[in-house]
Amino acid sequence: MTDPEQVVEANLKFYFALENLEVDLMEEVWATDASAICVHPGKERLAGWENIRASWEQIFNHTTSLRIDVTGVSVEVQGNVSWVTCLENIHQEIGDQLQRVQAYATNIFVFEEDRWLLVLHHASMISTEDDDQA
Repeated sequence: MTDPEQVVEANLKFYFALENLEVDLMEEVWATDASAICVHPGKERLAGWENIRASWEQIFNHTTSLRIDVTGVSVEVQGNVSWVTCLENIHQEIGDQLQRVQAYATNIFVFEEDRWLLVLHHASMISTEDDDQA
């Protein structure tokens, strides 16, 4: 249960689901109860799997393609709780617009039913020099 590699694998499954724009894959990674929390960049806190699922569906329905290169990954495990911090390098296509942005993310997992489940995803955009001049 305390093997950081298992947490890394669970984290990779989250990003795989995200890149593939698949809500069903996302549901396999998340705790699907009221304990789940998600904060998308620049958005309000969502509580409970149903609200989180609806947000992913909306994002996936409006996204043509998505690639996320995760760097600077740090994993900590303490008992049945673990957290991952990382930098998300996001390449997203919405309609005919290509966006490249970066966000810092914190993903918290709990060990339940013999696997690590995501209970919190919080991502914050990193502003660029162009953003600062606006």
